[in-house]
Amino acid sequence: MHRAGPLRLCAVLASGLGVVSALFLSGCVTHALATRIVSAPNAAGLPPMYRDPKTLAAADRTYTATWRTRVGPPDAEIAVGVIEPAAYELNWEVKEVPKGDGTGTTTFNFNWNFADKAGKPFPPVQLKGTVLLLHGIMVSKEAMLPWAVYFARSGYRVVLVDLRGHGRSTGKWIGFGAWESDDLVKVIDELQGRGLLAGKLGVFGQSYGGAIAIEFAAKDRRVAAVAAVAPFDDPRAVIPEFARGFNPKLASKFSDQTFAAAEKEAARMAGFRWETLSVIDAVKRLHTPVLLFHGALDTWVAPKRTETLLALAPAGSRREVTPHDNHLTLMVRLDLVGPPALAWFDENLVGSPGHGGLGRTPQDNRGSDRGHE
Repeated sequence: MHRAGPLRLCAVLASGLGVVSALFLSGCVTHALATRIVSAPNAAGLPPMYRDPKTLAAADRTYTATWRTRVGPPDAEIAVGVIEPAAYELNWEVKEVPKGDGTGTTTFNFNWNFADKAGKPFPPVQLKGTVLLLHGIMVSKEAMLPWAVYFARSGYRVVLVDLRGHGRSTGKWIGFGAWESDDLVKVIDELQGRGLLAGKLGVFGQSYGGAIAIEFAAKDRRVAAVAAVAPFDDPRAVIPEFARGFNPKLASKFSDQTFAAAEKEAARMAGFRWETLSVIDAVKRLHTPVLLFHGALDTWVAPKRTETLLALAPAGSRREVTPHDNHLTLMVRLDLVGPPALAWFDENLVGSPGHGGLGRTPQDNRGSDRGHE
């Protein structure tokens, strides 16, 4: 029997963000910024939560299969974990604590079981298809475990990966999509070779992983459904935006020109060209509609990023906006993001109409733009 929880996902997501502060406190500004932009986040080890051997062991017990896929160039190995569909027990609590100034804090606790109290596995459920989960920047695939359980208990074989330079994957640099979509093609090739690509393939990505999900789906026609939570549209534009949203006091000391110089140096160091990395171009090439999510209070990746993507996405695409969420809280809103995402996969991977959307009448002539009330 494995019981994981309470897992405080906000702490997990924030664990790597101290890197941003260190970025601004370095001596040689341009070189330091460039290094932080493209250096592998796991160069300093796993996020603090996953350095605990007991936590790592518990996470490992959630997977029914694990392996490493060699990718490149540039060479790297991608850590992969699979969770089979079954009637897992999943409980979560969302607690919002208001403050006198009209703001508040939101905490999230998750608990799940992979066996009943007697240690007997929960019964399998009908296999609907396959869903690939892609995490955000500076964390690892374990940050996606509540989502994995959520989709697995609904009938999907769930595949989690550590993107290059993250978690237990290798790679000296990250590429904001320069190599990541090619990495995922090879991961799915191996998944298919192992006989584990069941039915149609959906991709669910968050933030950095959401942008890569769109880039991957534009490249690999095996992807039949995409859901992206607060993805960026332009990596060069979002880097200073993210930094200024996270720590405006420090980031305001550096001009757009300083960031631009650092981004130019970062691309030179890592060996890619920013001009080839456009999520906007990728969304135009999608052969399937995309479901987008954003929090109205997101100051790290502005909501206008997904407005731009929706306007250029294939017909039938949709955007859901939650009025009270910022970038971090949206990543763990199983209560608001889960039902429409699951309905989206059911409709596009299985063919059964979903009813997970909430909100007002569609506002975009290419798709829907909804807001959660």
